[in-house]
Amino acid sequence: MPHRNRVLPGGEIIAAGFRGAWMGNRGGPIPESPARRPWASTHWIYCHLAFNGRERVFRQPGRRYTELFFFDEAVALAAGHRPCGECQHHRLREYKAATIGVAGTVGTLDALLHRQRLSAEVHAEADGLPAGTFVRHRDRDVLLWAGTAFAWDAEHGYREVALPAAGTRVRVLTPLLTRRALAAGFAIRPRLGADL
Repeated sequence: MPHRNRVLPGGEIIAAGFRGAWMGNRGGPIPESPARRPWASTHWIYCHLAFNGRERVFRQPGRRYTELFFFDEAVALAAGHRPCGECQHHRLREYKAATIGVAGTVGTLDALLHRQRLSAEVHAEADGLPAGTFVRHRDRDVLLWAGTAFAWDAEHGYREVALPAAGTRVRVLTPLLTRRALAAGFAIRPRLGADL
């Protein structure tokens, strides 16, 4: 039976069977009840499954956080997570540099991301968003990627769909700070097609 530890692009945590390409946490243990607050702190990160010869041991006794799993990096970023400062030190530096105008510590970055995660829904024209952005369109989570659109769901992964028509307003899932990074060239690789 799947555990409730898979993260959707909108940040929701569910029980699903997909294999995550990344893992992460939200700063501490997360309650089993979906009705409770789905984070322990504002430090939401995503990490490599293995790092410096260390393998992640799922639900290891004494672990002080809930291991969360993401289908890919695009989902992790859309859900409001940022690269880990330990296993992705260089990626975090690239992310910070690409956020343009956000100076300060990682704590400052996390506080801003958290405010954006909790803010009211954001709507924008789909054709003005950078590649790598997740939107909700026609009740589906859709990744905008290199002039193409891919619907994503926890059961099937990605499948190509029609791009929203020019000028179509959609609900944007990826936080503004991450969209700035993507627009400035922060490079990601979604698990599309042959990458699965």
